[in-house]
Amino acid sequence: MRAGHARRAAEHAAREAYCGQISKLAVRSLLYEVCIGPKPGLVDRFNNGAHRDMNLFTFLDSACALSSYFREITAQAMRLGRIPPERLLPHLRVPGIEAEREMFRATGGVNTHKGIVYSMGIFCAACGLLYRQPRCVSVERLFSLCAKIACGDHPPKEKTETNGERLYRQYRIEGVRGEAANGFPAARVHGLPALRKAGALGWDIDAAGIYALFHIMANLEDTNLISRSDLQTQRQVREHLAALLQAPDLSPAMLLAEAARMDQEFIRKNISPGGAADMLSMTLMAWWLEREFPERFCPAASGQMDESSGDKKIC
Repeated sequence: MRAGHARRAAEHAAREAYCGQISKLAVRSLLYEVCIGPKPGLVDRFNNGAHRDMNLFTFLDSACALSSYFREITAQAMRLGRIPPERLLPHLRVPGIEAEREMFRATGGVNTHKGIVYSMGIFCAACGLLYRQPRCVSVERLFSLCAKIACGDHPPKEKTETNGERLYRQYRIEGVRGEAANGFPAARVHGLPALRKAGALGWDIDAAGIYALFHIMANLEDTNLISRSDLQTQRQVREHLAALLQAPDLSPAMLLAEAARMDQEFIRKNISPGGAADMLSMTLMAWWLEREFPERFCPAASGQMDESSGDKKIC
């Protein structure tokens, strides 16, 4: 009997430690994302970007306020690990709503991380579902599981039309829910390979982060950026960055100089690619899982999801 009690206690301690580790990495990803810079139009440690209602400390307060949410979501998914992932999301909605309230309390009513509550919440839930996997799981499989979880997303109708709903109605741009249903391709297909490459080259976190961010911005239909400008502006930004990233002599110094130039341009035009910032946080999270828990999470040889490829939606 004592042996059984000891095993249960050890298992409980291991589960608690795992939830804590996932939560810490999620918060760390948010903290690093906001500090990396200079980022075009975004809050960082150099300036407030194109924002007048928030600064670096607003984001730090917000990230810390979400720590318990990331832990709870991971634990909840672990407890519900036997249900199909497509049926998981309704169980996570109440903690998500409370996390938004905590964010607004911490920031004095400023929306700093509402998109991340959804995206990183799904990612942490996927980590919880994979807790009992007996072997190393690729982060690509983790993203595949995120897509399955997102397939169960049927949110209640908002009383007023959101920016994302308006853009979908006008242009069929799917926004964050479309990203999730595709397995977050902006992070998985574009941001993460770029961050892996920059890390292997020994670039510092600013240069590596900007390199990943530019790959994300060059491929993401960013509803935040479009809402603060228009489709033509987003196309121009994407085309410019795609050309920049093809430069054969691209260096960290060139990246940071262009990021600083674009930052001033975006501030002047009041443009902020907030969706890309969220996907940079997701990219950082996946990268650190590989680096800090290689016994649990590892790169797939193909660089693609297990059950779908590219940007193809699986639901």
